[in-house]
Amino acid sequence: MPKWVDLNQVDDDELLLKKNRMSKSLVLSEVSDAADAMEDDFLDTMEPAKKSMTIFFLIDVSGSMKGTKIGSLNGTMEELLPSLIGVGEASTDVKIAIMKFSTDVEWVTPEPVRIEEYQYWNRLEAEGLTFMGDAFMELSRKLSRSTFLNSPSLSFAPVIFLLSDGSPNDDWKKGLETLKQNKWFQHGLKIALGIGSKVNMEVLRAFTGNDELAVQAKNADQLRELIKLLAVTSSQIGSRSLALVDNSGAQPGEEVIAKAKQQVLVEEIRTGTRDILGEAVDLDAVNYDEGW
Repeated sequence: MPKWVDLNQVDDDELLLKKNRMSKSLVLSEVSDAADAMEDDFLDTMEPAKKSMTIFFLIDVSGSMKGTKIGSLNGTMEELLPSLIGVGEASTDVKIAIMKFSTDVEWVTPEPVRIEEYQYWNRLEAEGLTFMGDAFMELSRKLSRSTFLNSPSLSFAPVIFLLSDGSPNDDWKKGLETLKQNKWFQHGLKIALGIGSKVNMEVLRAFTGNDELAVQAKNADQLRELIKLLAVTSSQIGSRSLALVDNSGAQPGEEVIAKAKQQVLVEEIRTGTRDILGEAVDLDAVNYDEGW
């Protein structure tokens, strides 16, 4: 199995050698690469002048969020929006797409919007049941070149952030299985935040596919700090290039890049959540829902 090296972390002489190897490889494969570029692959684009990446927020606004929970979330999102400006590389546009779901599923943003142009938060209200399976199905429909991801310059897989305080009231497993067939979802960064003591963390862990990327907030202060940590960190990692090569100078495919970014995110989140939540916590012993 090849060992991938991040070119951002090697010295200049080694970097030059690896780049020379990559150049030879590119010359030899130029014709076949040109033919492959005609295929309708989900991330297959011409080299864009301006790259872009979309962060999706899937927000549970069911009745159990009513009151101080939805109030805390609204206040936090208002504070978060300015923090997302500039999280990408200079050559990358970061966009935001927001879905709210309860008994119904609705896009707050009719299409992804550049974060610089979306600095006013439309405060959400809570009512109804938790139809998370429907939300997953709707997200899968929008994760497509023919809908939300139709920008010709789109080159980074999305960041997908799920926030919920309860358990689904519909067939969430069917919705998630459909979503898992979507290649954008497969290669995107998935994170989830459980709000309060009654959230079904097993569902959130199934969504992320990684236990460390599903985090639980026990009070309003933790909710505020964790949303900022998760959203900003995942956006920074998702919207930057990883210059990976193996020993022969070959570049990895999207699956390898996705796994590498996920590992970087896990390491960053592990440190940040420890600072916010403290060391390992006995969840049965803590006083949940403080201030809610």
